[in-house]
Amino acid sequence: MVANNLARNGKNTRLVSEICQHPGPFLSVYLDVRRDVEEAVHQLNVRWRSSREELLRQGAPPDLVETVGDRILAEQHASGAAARMVVAADGRILMDDVVTVPGDHQALTWGPLPDLTGWLADRNAMLPLLVVLADREGAEFERYEAWPETPKATASVQGETEHLTKVAVGGWSHKRYQRRAENVWHRNAEQVVTEIEEQVGAGVRIVALAGDVRAQREIHQSVSERTRALLVDLESGSRAAGASREALDHAVDQAIRNVVITDHLEAIRELEQEAGRQGAAAIGLDDVLPKLVQGQVRTVFITPDTAAARTVRPGGHPGIPLPKGALEQDAVRADLAVLCAAVATDAEVLVGPWKFSDDGVAAILRW
Repeated sequence: MVANNLARNGKNTRLVSEICQHPGPFLSVYLDVRRDVEEAVHQLNVRWRSSREELLRQGAPPDLVETVGDRILAEQHASGAAARMVVAADGRILMDDVVTVPGDHQALTWGPLPDLTGWLADRNAMLPLLVVLADREGAEFERYEAWPETPKATASVQGETEHLTKVAVGGWSHKRYQRRAENVWHRNAEQVVTEIEEQVGAGVRIVALAGDVRAQREIHQSVSERTRALLVDLESGSRAAGASREALDHAVDQAIRNVVITDHLEAIRELEQEAGRQGAAAIGLDDVLPKLVQGQVRTVFITPDTAAARTVRPGGHPGIPLPKGALEQDAVRADLAVLCAAVATDAEVLVGPWKFSDDGVAAILRW
């Protein structure tokens, strides 16, 4: 099962579900808003002027375009690359989100469905993360709702220090001191493990573990099996003064990428396996849409560029859960229709460069 993905992006799809409950139409803008390049503000203003003209050409209400423009041009706190997703309808903002690891996706639409597939692809790569810098005395913790945003919370555990260092003495006392040091290390690790388990229970997707090798080993041995599966050992990072933060951040970036790739490979393998079983998977729009109407889809795969080039006739699928305005249309974009219908039925959505069908849509079924 694609359990890891379910844990990872449930919050994102819930947000999409809330937006899709609005009748529409929707003004959707997903633009590069980075401010770490030369003349960034000027470039953003130029980019928005062009985007504004395009939205007006599509028939978007001028007042709503100006409201969205104010959000797009507003200061945001990301120091590096960033894209901003703003969705508005009925004169108000429904969503305003800054993504700090954007891909090459963009949205600029006024239409019956919110244009969120590109944003979702980028957002799902920003995982809830716990960074643990451990040594034999304890650990420092940084909890991220979505890496690499600002930490949601920080904490530290400071354990015992008496008899912490093994001393070079001989005879029976040597063994006694050795045991004392090892016991102290173990007790300190247990305190760290307690904090890690609490954070995993709160929804952390990855535990990036760095620092003293012995402390890391103690933590691995003491955590639950569920938590052990989430541990990723980093070669960079330490509690010691002067440790490179840049090297730690780079190591965490790589760990995140590896987990996302692994999750996608697991999902692909599962779909391929289920496709060989009668009634376990659906390939292509014609097969997936009836299953969405019946609430049978557990996980849907969308290839945005491919599916966006296709259309769906809502009237040809009675009962499909789409916003009221979309149901009144002769045709709507396939990727957006599948996304809204999927989240309305609590299906998981994976957006990526999948090649399962000619129209960019496939699904694993619940039954």
